[in-house]
Amino acid sequence: MANVVLFLIAGAVVISSPVLLLSGRPQPGGIALVISLPWGRDAARVVDDAGLQQATLQRAPMGVLAALTDTKSIDRLYENGAWMVVDGRNILELCVN
Repeated sequence: MANVVLFLIAGAVVISSPVLLLSGRPQPGGIALVISLPWGRDAARVVDDAGLQQATLQRAPMGVLAALTDTKSIDRLYENGAWMVVDGRNILELCVN
């Protein structure tokens, strides 16, 4: 069982590593990439429950782009089940172009 957990953690790190290289800490009024755990709550649901709006109609299986409204937005995302919240400006540019 321990090997399965380690395998899942390693897989999550490998999958999320390109995102981490492209982004930093999101700023209030900006766009954030909200990533949820594959076995946890859907990222779109996390954004909705945090009282925020999705920035695009496109979704990934574990992530969604959200518009941050204030300094407490990131805290609300984590409280509602976000695994990671990173700056989504570069990701948005890749998705739009």
